[in-house]
Amino acid sequence: MASKRWLTEDNIKQLLMDEEDPSALEESSNSETEDNLEVDDAESDAQDEVSDHENISSLDLNDNVPEPEIPSTLSEEGSGNNSAILTLPQQNIRSQSRHVWTTSKGRTSSRAAAINIVRVARGPTRGLRGIEDPLLLFEHFITNQMQEDIVKWTNAEITIKRQNYEQNTSTQNETTKEEIRALIGILVLSAALKDNHLSLDELFNTEYSGSRYVSCMSKERCDFLLRCLRFDDKTFRLQRQKDDPFTPIRDLWEMLMVQCRQNYVPGTNVTIDEQLLAFRGRCKFRMYIPNKPAKYGVKLEMLCDSGTRYMIDSTPYLGKGTNTRGVPLGEYFVKELTHSIHGTNRNVTMDNWFTSVPLAKQLLQQPYKMTLVGTLRANKKEIPEEMKNYRSRAVNTSMFCYDGPLTLLSYKVKPSKMVYLLSSCDEDGTVDPHTKKPHMVQFYNSTKGGVDTFDQMCSVMSCSRKTSRWPLCVFYGMLNISCINSYIIYCHNTCVIGQKVMTRRDFMKKLHMQLVESWLKTRL
Repeated sequence: MASKRWLTEDNIKQLLMDEEDPSALEESSNSETEDNLEVDDAESDAQDEVSDHENISSLDLNDNVPEPEIPSTLSEEGSGNNSAILTLPQQNIRSQSRHVWTTSKGRTSSRAAAINIVRVARGPTRGLRGIEDPLLLFEHFITNQMQEDIVKWTNAEITIKRQNYEQNTSTQNETTKEEIRALIGILVLSAALKDNHLSLDELFNTEYSGSRYVSCMSKERCDFLLRCLRFDDKTFRLQRQKDDPFTPIRDLWEMLMVQCRQNYVPGTNVTIDEQLLAFRGRCKFRMYIPNKPAKYGVKLEMLCDSGTRYMIDSTPYLGKGTNTRGVPLGEYFVKELTHSIHGTNRNVTMDNWFTSVPLAKQLLQQPYKMTLVGTLRANKKEIPEEMKNYRSRAVNTSMFCYDGPLTLLSYKVKPSKMVYLLSSCDEDGTVDPHTKKPHMVQFYNSTKGGVDTFDQMCSVMSCSRKTSRWPLCVFYGMLNISCINSYIIYCHNTCVIGQKVMTRRDFMKKLHMQLVESWLKTRL
């Protein structure tokens, strides 16, 4: 009998990235340097800002103001390993907003602070431990209730569309739960084989794709079902859409998010970032982000585990339709996404679209009890002038200032580029003696990639197909989330008992066969 062993982050990262396409990863990684601009008045009215997802080693927060000469009072701290740290002679410095920082850290205990201690272990919850069957795991995300709702509202749409046909055939018949599962199975197989970009004519042509698709259903039936897929009651949609533009798929989306939160216990570090679901059709909250591969689409704010890339929670960005209750956008999304981990002492890594000094202080208090590490924008009023760029300041030098548990870092990457990092982990300002890179930067680099890697995994094997309806685009994204989260839990359960883990491609092919099996028997 195989002995049990604990699953490490390195094991999981290796398993998740085995099936990645290098060319696709390179294209998707371009999303790390992006400008959050917007179509249809979604974001520029709230914050005129530039998202910073670059690798810290080349992270450029341009301080385009004229660079004055460095003050003569600025000096290097110590010698040798500490020569990369610059200090100011005065004890206190003030920012433009009158925020007071100290230039030296107060006395600290050698013990870890209570806010940095997490008392739970990462992994699936009790109900999913030991499960290795792909279908059982998948059904913990796309539940039977969700499938029944899809069948109910799809049949209602079929009844309406059937009236447009002079003669009804089997193509226009009402659907069943088994047939919807088979349709999902077709989408999963097209993702595993990377056929999602093919048209239905090519997909169901036996000369090109064999009989694996046409054995499930005809091309005409698949096309008809995709056009009729609905996820809500259309009779009340207009009334509900006034308060919530996401109404056409809101109920189904919330069901999935509840399952994602309940099925997994995240690790010590989590990441908040955004994902763009490619879409160029009509949608009032469609976004334009030029540095993303897709450029146009539906923007999702997302919370992922930094180690395993498990998607914990997500919420759509609705532009002016987002009701923040008077709270800044970045602060609102951070508090909403981390609601399930409030009071757990976890650390949240984020980029400069979310990070702010007031947010860092609030997260330390009840009921949040979390720490924050994130980049800051150069135009933040809490950054003192003494921390900003000077022409004669040496490259790879760091300056630190403190405010209780908060640590603000100013790191000069290039002659004209500065990086500002904020941490609420109550840490000292230290640098690596060999690379001269601050330890805060190294920690940020090691934990900032949770959502970016999850987005890469979605792009490598995607269920998405070309569509003119944004709810269907979001539904394809939900299938990607369910497949990846299922596979992450499968890898954890399989590694714990010491068995060999199948590749993600084989996992999705097996899931396809299990989804379509009952419908194939019915057709036979």
